[in-house]
Amino acid sequence: MRKILALLALSAAVSALPAGCETYDSPPRPSIEGLVDGALSDSKAPIVIMFSEPIDPTTLRIKIVKLVTNEEGQLLDEDDDDTTVATEYFSFDPVTLNNHGGTGELIAADTAYRITPEVSLPVGPSLAVVIEPGLKDVLGNEWLVRQRLVFGYRLSCDGTTGTDKFPNGAYFFIANVTKPIQTQIQLWGHIEVDTATGNFRGQFTNADRNPDPDRCDPPCLPTEACRTLPEPNCVVPSEEAGSEDEYPDYIPNNVLPIGYSFTVGGCVVEDGDSVVFVNLPADVDIQQPDVFVQGIQLTSSFAQIDGAFRATGGVIAEKVFIGSTDSGPAEGTLVARLVAPEDAPDNIPKPPPE
Repeated sequence: MRKILALLALSAAVSALPAGCETYDSPPRPSIEGLVDGALSDSKAPIVIMFSEPIDPTTLRIKIVKLVTNEEGQLLDEDDDDTTVATEYFSFDPVTLNNHGGTGELIAADTAYRITPEVSLPVGPSLAVVIEPGLKDVLGNEWLVRQRLVFGYRLSCDGTTGTDKFPNGAYFFIANVTKPIQTQIQLWGHIEVDTATGNFRGQFTNADRNPDPDRCDPPCLPTEACRTLPEPNCVVPSEEAGSEDEYPDYIPNNVLPIGYSFTVGGCVVEDGDSVVFVNLPADVDIQQPDVFVQGIQLTSSFAQIDGAFRATGGVIAEKVFIGSTDSGPAEGTLVARLVAPEDAPDNIPKPPPE
């Protein structure tokens, strides 16, 4: 993906303790039990947070939230806007001993915390376990910053659940990748669903800013692109999109060596008032720059929001290769929306016949 160009700057730093120094005793390190490639398999099962050592029970403040961030990667309760609030599914405060949204209990000699939500957590959106600053072990070693554990739920495509609530057509996706480095990927997708089974065929294509300089007045320089939303402005072509509603500024590009397009299968499943979308892992091979993404998977929950069929969710990949260098797995957040036929570019590639 051309927007993964920033990955070429990725480097690793290794530090070692000086000889004679005492061994560093870190605060208790948290992890989610059973997490595989960023996903859990059963949204109805309790969530178990494992700690690397026993914790001080009086210092655990924890919650589960929907992973929605601003452009700086901050959760909605971390920014400077008091009107933005993170969606919470569970919380516990040791001062008041109050649980909200379920029950929680320390187990395994205070080395694990088991959360049983009142209702099943949503399948599709990326979620996060947030542990507030102040968590200590029994010796008083303390976390001074928030810990954020990102996860979601794996959806099984068994072809037994049909739906007519997911329209066929053009979709605009924005993936804000946070790992292995921060970058943004824009994609046009054409999705065709079998309403009897819920299975779909889709074609995802690299989306680039429209290069026509005359879309702005006065026209942009040849090295710039005209961004018309949220207001007209000349920007560098790599300028990130602010939201999925900026789709009019993007056109599909599958022309080698920079452009690319890949076919996916997957399924959609009704989940209350929403429809969960997940593609089976697919590989993406980009010629320029030389990037290979192994096992990319987009999972999201679509619903009618603010007059459009929109989604939030997450993106993961098993591995990202820069040339022959393995940069490890990828993960990030995702937004998307359906685009009306009259508003979508007419050259979005469709998936080939099976």
